[in-house]
Amino acid sequence: MESAFQFTNPALSGLEFWINKKFNSEKDTKIQIRMNMSVKVAKEENRNEALVELDVEIGEKNDDIPFYIKAIEGANFRWNDELDDNMIEKLLNQNAPSLLLSYLRPIVAQVTSASKYGTYNIPFVNFTKPMN
Repeated sequence: MESAFQFTNPALSGLEFWINKKFNSEKDTKIQIRMNMSVKVAKEENRNEALVELDVEIGEKNDDIPFYIKAIEGANFRWNDELDDNMIEKLLNQNAPSLLLSYLRPIVAQVTSASKYGTYNIPFVNFTKPMN
């Protein structure tokens, strides 16, 4: 049985990757790599459709962190009339970014695995809580 909430094929719309050349990987310190995410939801007026984009930033452009990566993944989501407004908001702000993150995860892993610092695997994210 098909879900009342559907999406188009997600697409990568932006990717930036920088190695911080002055990062000293020989220091014996534990590195905390910062990760920020934001979700943009653009609903179509008078239509059961919205563009959802997930923007992910990992690391920083400074000498204390090995790399910086920014990636944006998006898809169009649509739903039928049987879903109420509250459910649609949850689907667009929780389920949609979770799905988009699952498409970004292997991209980030592949790009970072090509660096001298090894693969970075994005952890699971709880989209039911505010991001910032």
